[in-house]
Amino acid sequence: MKRAPLLSFESSAFPVTPGEDEGTNPGIYGRELASWISEQLIRAGFNAGSLIAEDFGWCVPVKSPPYSLYVVCASGPLAAQWQIFVFSEGGLVDRFLRKDRSAELVVDLHTTLRHCLESSPVVYGLGEEPAAQ
Repeated sequence: MKRAPLLSFESSAFPVTPGEDEGTNPGIYGRELASWISEQLIRAGFNAGSLIAEDFGWCVPVKSPPYSLYVVCASGPLAAQWQIFVFSEGGLVDRFLRKDRSAELVVDLHTTLRHCLESSPVVYGLGEEPAAQ
């Protein structure tokens, strides 16, 4: 699995809806943020799929065969704080043949997301933390 740095920011533009954390761990929100991210990615030419609720947050799948790319969106520790990161899965045959492009695709998607956040008037305090090893 390849993972990009964590992007964290503040915004009051992504309201939490009642019961939204039933598909995630209690207190983990981000469905509206994930929906917004999906729209931004589609506008940027990515093939974003339907949102997926996971224990750790809301995922936006991005089709990029033979890899599975995901953008994870989750609430931060305080109200109006958000975190997102990109990771990839798959490409076993490519790794075996030493043609693994997943790191490059993760970087491209991360760069696009960062640009979307930087250019949005509803996002402020954007920061980046290195990916956990």
